[in-house]
Amino acid sequence: MKRSRDRDLPGGWEAGAAEYALGLMPREEIAGFEARLAAEPDLQQDVAAWTEYFACFVDAIAEETPPPQVLRRIEARVFGPVEKTSVIKQVLPYFVGAVAGAAIAWLVFATGLLDPAQPVLGADLVAAAGDLALTAALNPETGVLVVARTAGEVGEGRVLELWLSPETGAAVSLALLRTEETLVALPPALSDGLEGARLLVTEEPAGGAPDGMPGAVRAEGRLVAR
Repeated sequence: MKRSRDRDLPGGWEAGAAEYALGLMPREEIAGFEARLAAEPDLQQDVAAWTEYFACFVDAIAEETPPPQVLRRIEARVFGPVEKTSVIKQVLPYFVGAVAGAAIAWLVFATGLLDPAQPVLGADLVAAAGDLALTAALNPETGVLVVARTAGEVGEGRVLELWLSPETGAAVSLALLRTEETLVALPPALSDGLEGARLLVTEEPAGGAPDGMPGAVRAEGRLVAR
């Protein structure tokens, strides 16, 4: 599918995919972009590719916990010096918050506002051959997909990649499954109407599928109501 290049920014909609992946797209452009995103598999692949590309920037950075004074300095620079207050004044907001939270929790459970049977879509991703197995659970209201590897290993220097495979059109990369459990925040354009959708898991080079297309499928399954 050929995409028009009618955006004002250089690079057309491909540049828009990078902006969207970084969260830098102007608010007034998001609705129009997501409408186009829902209709164009090529643009969906651009967003997925840019997301993975930007995520790779931090792969080589070792995790490090900064000393507490760093946060205090940042807060002082942004919000100004913190006024010294008494212990009672410091504790009072937490106490009030705890009481309010307890009251809200009681109200929710007493009135039945919290429905434990909130609809969730789930999938068991299994391999036709081999021992790889994963589970997936999607909350349609939040668009958060949780994928957990329950069995099987990944080759040295390789990574599992999760794909959404529509009935027609090309598969869309959703995330690289670098850990045993991965949370994926699906954009609104992809999170609606996913009951019965087919999920694929492939094993790819460390940076993901080099050509933006899924390789050999190691596991698959469909999202169904649970």
